[in-house]
Amino acid sequence: MHRDYFAQYASFLSLTLSHFADAKPLEVHHANHVFNAIHSSMRQWGGSLNHNGMSFFLATVPANTQLYHGTWEPEAIQGMEWLAFEPEHARIFAQPWMRPPPPDDDYRTRHRERQSCEWPHVRGDRMTGRFDMRTSHERQQVLTSGDSKPNPNAGYLHTYTPKHDLRLLYVDGLSAAKTSNGTLDTQDMLLLNLTSSPGHMKGELARAYGMCNLTTSIWDGKIDGILRMEGGFEIILCEFEKHLKLADVMAVTSHRGQQGFLGGWSYLEAITSRYHGIGGDRVTLNYDSFISVFAYPDIDDLFDNDVHSDYDMPRLQNVEVSDLLRVRSDLTSMILRDDDRITRNWQAVADMVVARYSKPLHYLHTDKQIRLDEKALAEFLELLMSPFIDYTERNSTSEVRRCVAQVILVQTATSLAHRTIHEITDHICSTLFEALSAVCSDQEGTSNTSHDPAHAIEIIDNLYDYLQWTTWKDCGTCPDEQICYIPIWPMGTHEDHAQPRCRTEDEAQDRWGYWGPIP
Repeated sequence: MHRDYFAQYASFLSLTLSHFADAKPLEVHHANHVFNAIHSSMRQWGGSLNHNGMSFFLATVPANTQLYHGTWEPEAIQGMEWLAFEPEHARIFAQPWMRPPPPDDDYRTRHRERQSCEWPHVRGDRMTGRFDMRTSHERQQVLTSGDSKPNPNAGYLHTYTPKHDLRLLYVDGLSAAKTSNGTLDTQDMLLLNLTSSPGHMKGELARAYGMCNLTTSIWDGKIDGILRMEGGFEIILCEFEKHLKLADVMAVTSHRGQQGFLGGWSYLEAITSRYHGIGGDRVTLNYDSFISVFAYPDIDDLFDNDVHSDYDMPRLQNVEVSDLLRVRSDLTSMILRDDDRITRNWQAVADMVVARYSKPLHYLHTDKQIRLDEKALAEFLELLMSPFIDYTERNSTSEVRRCVAQVILVQTATSLAHRTIHEITDHICSTLFEALSAVCSDQEGTSNTSHDPAHAIEIIDNLYDYLQWTTWKDCGTCPDEQICYIPIWPMGTHEDHAQPRCRTEDEAQDRWGYWGPIP
């Protein structure tokens, strides 16, 4: 009796495992865009090209990470302010142009309204006015370099380190760019329930204030600030004194080599050095728990909008308010249930997919010779896919399964990141094997009897257009004194977005237009 029971159980288990081996995760809506959000997260390159982010990630910045703040005053900051990860980024704001205003509320209001209309990064503090409404005298603290009066001809670069790990909400894309092109949609229209996005500096203070209010209200103190990107990554930290230690204050004066709009050439070089990652494990994202508007199957109007670019960009202009509230509710639930478990780095898995297939797909899509040479095309595809082919017993299902499993296995309980990467990898593998079948139909053991090289090229091109990988716009290695130039607000042209190329310091000057009127 026991033998019969165990035999039946073993048979059932075998069938169950076989079922899960062949099963596919639930389909992901806009899987290509969700995949690209994972791949480009915390990367200046992809986040700048796909500048209208639609995803939110929980982020952690480790304790003792060096962070920078540029200002006109030497005293330690209290209240809400901005932090940069790179000193070149923060130095832009280390300017002496404005001393603290007198404690007059009407004056403060007028001052803030005037300064908030200034083009950012030209001079002065981020917004000069802060949420901390105390007078300058009330905010005085001892400098690390000693008790001295501020130098009227200097700005100040502050260095801070977190007292503990910072828990942040990362808003992807070029989410700190103050544009009317959709870069602020997820903050203004989704998080803050505004009917439209102001898209300029005048709304920046209210935007930061509103998001910090969320951290202490519906997010129950589980988020310390907002992580965004412009020309460099920044943190809107809601309470400096609670989370940070002041490590250093350095006076900054203008001198030769430090001039130029937006910090000059050294700033641009600092930006490009972070194209493919912020480095140093300074930020960790939770990829097993993130929210993407792309993944909602009943939100269909993301790409019907007014953005002018060389490919379609998403916006929230035509999304129903009820849908925005639903996404916001899901985001709040994600924040409140986070339990700090160690999760898998799904971006690293996405990197494996891109590393394996980016160059072959680009070659097949762009090289005229191989596209016209049927024999060369067949040989290339067979060499690419041969690691997954058992030539003694051809089976298309097994071949695709092996190809996908090289990167990712099917699991019964899967996160959005897992399902997305599985779907994209399956799509790539299936397409390439279908293309191979179309050019090798007379090969022994091939079950497909059709022979259609044109079809092979067509489905490869469709795959290329669908994936829309940012790696295909990379300039390659630029000479030492050049950078691969792309539009990063407020700089750049439509040509720079469509066809980035290496540029010298002189060639990078006065390139405007992608983001709207010239500043």
